[in-house]
Amino acid sequence: MINFKKYAIAAALVIPTAIGFGSKDSEASKLALDKNLAQGVNVRTEAKVGDNVIGLIDDNEKAYEVLEDKGDWAKIDFNGKEAYVVSRWFHVLDDTKLVADANFRDGADLNSKVIGVLKSGTEVQVLGLADNGYVKVKANDQEGYVYHDLLESFRQARIENQKAQAAQAKTQRQATNNNQAAQAQTQKQQTRTQTYQQPAQQQSQASSSWAKEWIAQRESGGSYTAYNANGGYYGRYQLNPSLVPYGASPAQQEAAADNYVSQRYGSWERAQQFWAANGWY
Repeated sequence: MINFKKYAIAAALVIPTAIGFGSKDSEASKLALDKNLAQGVNVRTEAKVGDNVIGLIDDNEKAYEVLEDKGDWAKIDFNGKEAYVVSRWFHVLDDTKLVADANFRDGADLNSKVIGVLKSGTEVQVLGLADNGYVKVKANDQEGYVYHDLLESFRQARIENQKAQAAQAKTQRQATNNNQAAQAQTQKQQTRTQTYQQPAQQQSQASSSWAKEWIAQRESGGSYTAYNANGGYYGRYQLNPSLVPYGASPAQQEAAADNYVSQRYGSWERAQQFWAANGWY
């Protein structure tokens, strides 16, 4: 794919998160999309990645009631239906405290009026997420806005997400190195052993199949219905909408992907090597 920034839309590997639900017994917990972590998240019928997407959450100003905590997933009320999202991309609207002194504003931007200064350690109730990295809170019976990274729970979520992304990147690098080492060893053995030569076309197809699946897992988790609203990329290979329109069948996606890779890289192996080095193809 041409170099557009990809946003995690629950297609990446699911990594454990520290988010918890239900801190208040009197009312159900609610969560909202944290756009500091993801621009959009797929809503699914089951707590697993697959061809089960029923919607997309890309509005951080709307909160969703949590029906059940499912570990890495949250069961939510999505437009009156029970559905699932990966919880690490959301923030629970609950009480937290300031980690430093913060301007308490009447709007979600630097040009808004400063109502007052909230001291470090002040307890606040999170009411919702706003634009420009601001969070709407209630403090001392007054509503206003503070910057998200000055709130303990938001800062902790950011730190945990950075650790998770670093761990995932390390795992992907190790997998790439292992695959390259295995390919090098196989080529070395084929050079030394002349007793049997597998047909070149069959070798190419097997190798291409591995490289193709490797890219698909990183682009969409292998889902034919994965959708990235920031660019309109759809399907298993997340190609440009001009190549793969929304709702394209699996057969259409496979044909378009093979044609794209053939014209741009010549083979899926070369496309995989480019992806491993650049994070896109």
